[in-house]
Amino acid sequence: MTEITLIRHAESQANLDGIWNGQVDGPLSAAGEASLDAIGKRLHDRKFDLVVCSPLQRAKDTASAFTSDFEVWDRLAELDIGRWEGKAREEIFGQDGDYLREAIRDRNLPMGFTGESLDELHRRAIGAIDALAADLGEDGQAAVVTHGGFIQEVLQRYLAGRGQRVHGFAGNTSLTRLIWSFDRLRLAGFNDLAHFGPRPTAVSEHLEKGDPVLALVRHGQTRANTEGRWQGQGDWGLDELGHRQAKALRDWYGTAATVYASPLGRALSTAEYLASDGITTLDGLKELDMGRWEGLTSDEIYETWPDLMGTIYRDGVDLKRGETGESWGELTGRIRATLHGLEPVFDEPTVVVAHGGAIRAYVSSLTVTTDSHSESLYTPANTAVTHVALTDAGPLLLDYGVSAHLESLS
Repeated sequence: MTEITLIRHAESQANLDGIWNGQVDGPLSAAGEASLDAIGKRLHDRKFDLVVCSPLQRAKDTASAFTSDFEVWDRLAELDIGRWEGKAREEIFGQDGDYLREAIRDRNLPMGFTGESLDELHRRAIGAIDALAADLGEDGQAAVVTHGGFIQEVLQRYLAGRGQRVHGFAGNTSLTRLIWSFDRLRLAGFNDLAHFGPRPTAVSEHLEKGDPVLALVRHGQTRANTEGRWQGQGDWGLDELGHRQAKALRDWYGTAATVYASPLGRALSTAEYLASDGITTLDGLKELDMGRWEGLTSDEIYETWPDLMGTIYRDGVDLKRGETGESWGELTGRIRATLHGLEPVFDEPTVVVAHGGAIRAYVSSLTVTTDSHSESLYTPANTAVTHVALTDAGPLLLDYGVSAHLESLS
């Protein structure tokens, strides 16, 4: 299927110095130069049909780390920040802090008085990505090497918050993946920095500040997954590949002393690979109850319940699945209450093994989305990891759907 991977450039000297750099060029920092080897090795064997890149040198240097064949698109440049170019963050907040806050809130005021507004960048970013998706066709693969502000505006489509950001900023050389599914681009991965290790720096930083961090893990593959069956709360076990996925996750991520899990077999078996000191099972972590649809394929469900399927998935009316199961809203409320009621630890991530729909519902609940079933998000891959920091200001999504340990599995 069509997939677009957004890649933020490596660290620039301006990033390191705390200088705001929009469309003005500047070199990479020494650490940025050193990081090119890691991103280059990770992406070297990826078969991209097209690689496009911002015209700014920091982006072109990053693209050159994994390919010599890329096109430069001016529309991928960073936000034009007007008179704030080249100024330190402290200087901007000290002199123009009120205006900056209003420009962020209003989104129609030009940044730096003479630059682009956030809404102008949003239209430019979304227009570029949608045009690229259309050009790729049904199964094209593209890489887009661009900037943090540009990626932020793409994420505004998927993870917009209620008056504040609900996700961290995309890190330098991070991967953010969009997959075309059911007539739209969906967010499949965010802020993937796994080429530097399994736990991004932001996880350690939040733990050091006293913010607990949840590591949400989807279970390994089951036969129902491969057959396209709606397993819901049916107790399917891991298949052979599912066990290999869980083992690969353990070898990459390590084990944890505090592990919570759904009691369903596929989640519990996955958790057993990760737990060093037992598992606490919670019914609130179960997958969406599919009612009479449990174990059926999409074709079988459409054949018997065409009107109910159309009302839910075409018209966006959130009804109980399979007539006797749960609505998406009921799942969302249940998983959110369960996760926020956990007793997390503060010296390492608290591992929670659950299900694709449940994780997607929770992440979507942090946003202002009006999706009736979190359709803007693509379900995380089996055994993918999503980190969420529980801060005083509310949950903060650090990454989503990271599954680098699966890249070496055949």
